[in-house]
Amino acid sequence: MGILYGLFAAIFWGVGDFLITHLTRRVGTLLALAAIQVLSLLGWMLWLLARPSHPPADLALWGIVMATAACHVLGLVFVYRAFEVGTLAIVSPISAGFAVVTAVLALSAGERPPLTALAGAGLLLLGVVLATRSPSDPKAPRPSLIGVPEAILSALAFGTMFWLFSFFVEPRMGYAWPLVLLKTMAVGSSVLTLMNRQRRAKAPRLTLAFGAVMLALGAAAADTLAWLAYIMGSVTSYATIVTALASLFSVVTVLLAWRFLRERIAIHQWAGVTIILLGILFVSL
Repeated sequence: MGILYGLFAAIFWGVGDFLITHLTRRVGTLLALAAIQVLSLLGWMLWLLARPSHPPADLALWGIVMATAACHVLGLVFVYRAFEVGTLAIVSPISAGFAVVTAVLALSAGERPPLTALAGAGLLLLGVVLATRSPSDPKAPRPSLIGVPEAILSALAFGTMFWLFSFFVEPRMGYAWPLVLLKTMAVGSSVLTLMNRQRRAKAPRLTLAFGAVMLALGAAAADTLAWLAYIMGSVTSYATIVTALASLFSVVTVLLAWRFLRERIAIHQWAGVTIILLGILFVSL
């Protein structure tokens, strides 16, 4: 069952990224981020109501949770911006490279990952170089590399977040309370930034059309279901196996972008994307 849950997590996160892309291109990064995180927070609050628990009274632990939440907010801002302006088939695999960041941090903290993880790190670096290099033929189409820096920054932020979450937070606090705090900080920061920008620009109040609301609901539901699938998979199987499968969400996003957005990239960039995906799998083994 753990393998099945891992695959479900990958599918839900991949679909969520695809919906986020559509939403950010309609309403912008900040409004999309605020809407999705509000809905996601409501989902996790309902989860806590259905499965009540008492959080620990350890201030040091809560400080680590706050740092984890800050990385979560930064990762969201950068990845939403990358999806808004970038080529999804390029920026999604790069942002999914957070696995190598987590592996490097674990190594620096004293862990000794297997050779497959180190090989995966090398594959990710090679894949980023290929995926972000423009075609050498001047007559060939030149896919825009806009959004690549944001995708890299999101990978750094999310990699740090998962390292803190997996090694310090989840073993002592579980999933639900930390995720509520993560979503609360994401909601607060995005709403405050959005209100400040509106006030400075003296713009009319922002509203979401019905189609945008449906996209936000879909993305929030996909994110919540992905986390639940990941949690259930980790309970019923080895976490390394479930993580390896869940990290393949970028494959789902790339396939959806190729099928529905008609995004086209050069052959060597496709090779880079493929190498990145292989690197993510190797790091997670």
